[in-house]
Amino acid sequence: MTECIFVYGSLMDGFFNYDKYLKGKVLTSKKVKTTGKLFHMKKEGYPALLKGDDVVYGELITIKDFENNLKAMDAMEGFLGENNPDNEYNRMLIDVQLLDTDKLNNSSSIHHETIKAYAYMYNYNETKVNKDNLVYIKHGDWRKYMNT
Repeated sequence: MTECIFVYGSLMDGFFNYDKYLKGKVLTSKKVKTTGKLFHMKKEGYPALLKGDDVVYGELITIKDFENNLKAMDAMEGFLGENNPDNEYNRMLIDVQLLDTDKLNNSSSIHHETIKAYAYMYNYNETKVNKDNLVYIKHGDWRKYMNT
């Protein structure tokens, strides 16, 4: 069973849901990227990841007591169960790539190891979403977006 989680928004280190749900529970954290299309939801104050071909940046984490902490994150993300149309986010298995510089050879080359991880993908429904509430984040980095 995969026990890695890709976080790209408020569950990243330094943001409000990290402090509430993950602080003191993270075993490992690595910088990673995946593909998708990233938006900031103005009214809610957090991001939405949709399927797409853009590069999206985030963190790959492993956590203590995986099953129980995953259930807490499921509740926070509005994940009610697989294929539930009322999910705010769907928990899905995706591919992420590690961004790790080879320091042994003093090289600036980047190695891209692909790993399977859970991610919370926004359950986009055109009839329920106000498009004026969505801000497209072309560079794919919600941390950078929030810091500008």
